[in-house]
Amino acid sequence: MNRDPVTTALAVILLLSVTATAGLCYWFLQCTRQNQIAQAEWAILNRNRTVLQSLANETVEYSKRNPAILPVMEGFGLRARVETNSAPAK
Repeated sequence: MNRDPVTTALAVILLLSVTATAGLCYWFLQCTRQNQIAQAEWAILNRNRTVLQSLANETVEYSKRNPAILPVMEGFGLRARVETNSAPAK
């Protein structure tokens, strides 16, 4: 039972090909999982940014009716934006 060297070489090439395919498949699945996690975190960050921007805008509007909140706004750096966005007084 003497094996042909070509058959052995083809079997080794097939084994290497299957191993490489399995490794690439695993790598692809890991990258896809990391991408999904990153997209979920990005969506959370965008939602939080939108909520905080809305809160800041509402605080600026509230400060026009109740100026007692201005010291708090200065602490968060919102006061400068109120002064630059307001119309000049006549």
